[in-house]
Amino acid sequence: MKKFSEYFTVIGFCATLGILALLFLILPDKDFSPQENRALKQWPALTGDSFFSGEFSQEVNSYFADQFPARNVFVKMKGGAELLFLKGENNGVLYSHHQLAVKDFNAYRSRIHISENTDRIYLQSAQAQFQAVNTFAENSSVPVVTVLPPRTVDIADSTFSYDRPDGDALFALMEQELVSAGYVDSLSLLRPRFEAGEYVYYRTDHHWTTLGAYYTYAEIMKELGKEDEVLPMEAFTVEQISNFSGTTAAKAGFPLYEKDTLELWHLPDEENYRVLADGKELPGFYARAFLTGSDKYSVFLDGTHNLTLITKKGEAREKLLVAKDSFANCLIPFLAAHYDIVAVNLRGNTQLSALVQEHSAQAVLIVYNAENIITSGDLGNIR
Repeated sequence: MKKFSEYFTVIGFCATLGILALLFLILPDKDFSPQENRALKQWPALTGDSFFSGEFSQEVNSYFADQFPARNVFVKMKGGAELLFLKGENNGVLYSHHQLAVKDFNAYRSRIHISENTDRIYLQSAQAQFQAVNTFAENSSVPVVTVLPPRTVDIADSTFSYDRPDGDALFALMEQELVSAGYVDSLSLLRPRFEAGEYVYYRTDHHWTTLGAYYTYAEIMKELGKEDEVLPMEAFTVEQISNFSGTTAAKAGFPLYEKDTLELWHLPDEENYRVLADGKELPGFYARAFLTGSDKYSVFLDGTHNLTLITKKGEAREKLLVAKDSFANCLIPFLAAHYDIVAVNLRGNTQLSALVQEHSAQAVLIVYNAENIITSGDLGNIR
C-alpha cells in the first residue's frame, strides 16, 4: 500500500508537470496583463553579449514567470500562503496594516536585484540623470520645475520598517544635484502627511492619490511664482469612486487587503476645457469608461499618451510643457486651471528644448517617479 502511494505521488507530480509544459507549448504568449497594467515579458533575442553576461538567462526566467499557465491563480495561492504563515511579503510586494508597497526593483544598467537594503547601488546611475536635468535647466530659456515623486515604500517606510537611510539617500542626492531645476521635495511634503494619517498615497497602487497630487500642485505653483493663484480645496467638487484595486495589489496576490477610493476633483468650469490625446478629442479630464474595468487609474486623462494638449475655450493663456510619467495624470487637471498644457510622455520625448520652441511654452515641468528613475535612464537623455 505504501509503495502504491509513493507511485501515485510520483505519477501525479509528473502528470502535473507534463500538463503545465503542454499548456506552455499550446497556449499563445500574452502581451499584456490587465490586472497588473503592464506589458508581459516576451521571448528574448539571443546575442553573444546577452548570453555571456547572463542577461539572456535572466530574461528567459522573467519570460517563464510572466507566461506561466494560470499565473494569476498561482500568485494568489502563494500570496494567501505567505499571509497564513505571517510572512507579509509576496512577489516582491510588502504587506503591513492594509498597506502594500513594492520593495524590489531591477536597477537600470545593473545585474543586481535591488532590495530594501541595497538602494545605494543605483545612486551613481541616478546622479548622472539628475545632472542631465540640472544642465538642461541651466541652459533653458524658460523656468524649469522638477518633481520626482517617491515610491510608496519611501512614503510609508515607518509602516514597513524600511531602511530609511538607504532610501532617503536618493532624495538627498536629488536635492544636491537639482539646484537649478526648481526641485520640489515631495518626500518631505508628503511623508509627514502620510504619517499624520492623511490619504496621500494609495494602499493598493504605486501612485499618489488626488489629495497627494493637490498638495504637490500647490508647491509647483509656488515654485513658478504663482502661489497666490493656488485654488483652495473648497473650489473643487470631489467625486469618490470606491473599490479601486491597483497594480500593486495585482502583483502581490494577497487575498485580504483594504481597497482604495479614487477621487476625481472637478473644476467648476470643467466643461470649458478641450483635451486632445494623440489627436483624439476626449470628453474632458476624466475617461469614465475605465471606471468599469480593471485599470481604473487610467480614468485620469485616458491613461498614457505620447502627446496630450489641454486648452481653455475663449482664453489665451501661458503654456506649460509637462514631461511626465503616469504620476502627472491626476496632477495635470489642477495645473490646467492656470495654463494651457502640452504634456509629453517622457519615454521617447526627451528633447525638451526643441519641444519648448515648437509649442512656445513659457515654463517646463518634469514629473517622473523614483521607481522609473531606478529602472530606466530616461532622465539622463533630457536635452
